[in-house]
Amino acid sequence: MSERRELPLKRRLDLLTLRLQGRLDSAGADRILPWAFFVALFAVLAGFALARAHGLEEGADLGTFTQGAWLITRGDPPFLTIRDTHLLAEQAGFTFYPVAGLTSFLPAIPTLLVVQAGLLALGVVPLWRIARQIADLRVGASLVILSAFALYPAIHELNTAGFHPAAMALPALLGMALFGLTGRWWLFAACAVVAVLTRADLALVVAAFGGLLVMEGRRRPGLITMGVSFAYVALALLVIQPHYTDGAFIHAVAFEGYGTSPLGVLGGLLAHPFSAVGDLIDQQNFEILVMLFAPVFFLPFVAPRYLLPVVPLECLYLIANVSEDRVARPEHTVAITAFVFVATAIGLSKIGRRSIERVNVDRRVLVALLFASTVFFIQDAPSSPYEEPWAWGTRDVADQARLDAADLVPEGDSVRASPALLPLLAEREALYELDTTGNPHVRRAADGVDAVVLDAEAAPDWDDEDRRRFQEGLEELGFEEVFAEAGITLYERVS
Repeated sequence: MSERRELPLKRRLDLLTLRLQGRLDSAGADRILPWAFFVALFAVLAGFALARAHGLEEGADLGTFTQGAWLITRGDPPFLTIRDTHLLAEQAGFTFYPVAGLTSFLPAIPTLLVVQAGLLALGVVPLWRIARQIADLRVGASLVILSAFALYPAIHELNTAGFHPAAMALPALLGMALFGLTGRWWLFAACAVVAVLTRADLALVVAAFGGLLVMEGRRRPGLITMGVSFAYVALALLVIQPHYTDGAFIHAVAFEGYGTSPLGVLGGLLAHPFSAVGDLIDQQNFEILVMLFAPVFFLPFVAPRYLLPVVPLECLYLIANVSEDRVARPEHTVAITAFVFVATAIGLSKIGRRSIERVNVDRRVLVALLFASTVFFIQDAPSSPYEEPWAWGTRDVADQARLDAADLVPEGDSVRASPALLPLLAEREALYELDTTGNPHVRRAADGVDAVVLDAEAAPDWDDEDRRRFQEGLEELGFEEVFAEAGITLYERVS
């Protein structure tokens, strides 16, 4: 009896689902749904980022690029004193300049964070087209992919870890994949150019994507893409970046043990393959890869060909991560995030069943994908409910003290400050991060600056004796305490 009752209900649900999909599987829905999803995701991401900034929970990365934007709008060379390097030295990020231009008439910190949130959210538009036009998925499966993208921990890590120009490359890489796989070459070229002008190392991804195009039977555009991309890699590594670093190889520390120049590192990797493989499969790197693939139920490995474009660059990132004092950085996940979702969409298509017009994917697979995305969002994302994001944006007594201390620092002074204060003090030519990771280094803290701002929360390992030694040492070097409240102390040079 129970089976007879359940069967009609199941049939009714199936019919209802088919009717709904029939209405949504239309050109009108394709025009509206991705943009509606973009607006909703943009509102959420922007809200999270602005709340963290208002609560003074950002740090050195936001301070670095706020300083860079301020210098650009003044017409000065954007030398980022927090990182002790020119803006273009690390990755030749030319696309930061137009974003910085917006801060000439808009407040810098909100502008940078809102632009970043908007560009991260914009990735859903080309991703929708990939799911619908290349993978031929139905609306339901496409919406599940967009939901997985919206819950992806790496997206939220980028969004809440200050500002990273690399975020601008995410929609460009997804657009490049869309237009390259559908043969729209001018749009493909535009997206590729935006990506490589955001980060020079993404030219390796574009070059490898050219190899994918060759494998897909698009030999001529694939070979052209590879040739131009490798030429730009050489130009960036041998000309652009050395121009801003007095001829030095800026990534030498990241690849210590392999070489001190681009060609030297390449030769070192080839000469010591077992060391490279050992660094590549380090436990920390394994955990990074699990974090990247588990939220999408490891579906990209159903279509591994579409992960190939990101393999060379991701291997370099992972090898660099195990060098001394190196940790994985949020911006390093941009390229692999793009191709994880390209491969996920096509992977769903491969395990689905083709009907007359579209590919039907088993609802159980879609539920499992959505469940995995939700679980790993809750576990790993910095905006997880366990992090209580609804409480972000509030300011306590210490936050007010940070604001008061920052207001007391004269505009022209050079400053060394704890990370939470760097965004507040960024609009000046000389700004440095105060190192409080070990014992107080008073001379290092006072070297070349007019003011020092200590945030006690940034020095949790210091005891009362350490703080006393730090204060007395600064006083001996000609500094005077001019503000002390709620653990925030400002010292100004008086002699």
